[in-house]
Amino acid sequence: MTEQVFKDFLRRDITVGDYVVFPAPYGQGLKLGKIVKFTPKNMRVSWARKDYRGNVTNEETIRQVKECVKVEGSELTMFLLSGEY
Repeated sequence: MTEQVFKDFLRRDITVGDYVVFPAPYGQGLKLGKIVKFTPKNMRVSWARKDYRGNVTNEETIRQVKECVKVEGSELTMFLLSGEY
């Protein structure tokens, strides 16, 4: 059995461990997350939520692969270093 290849919104290959931008649950805009695993049709993404007190919790959500865009390179590094996620 061949392994299924998943492609993001821009038709680029994505794998477990890649960072993606995706629509957040409950209409909270766009979020940055890390792909944890793939299901047959979707993927599980881990992301950080900040509450009104500034506490950060990690959550996971299931998103369709076609809703996400892979991010990498210097832009991703600077965003992660800024701590604004």
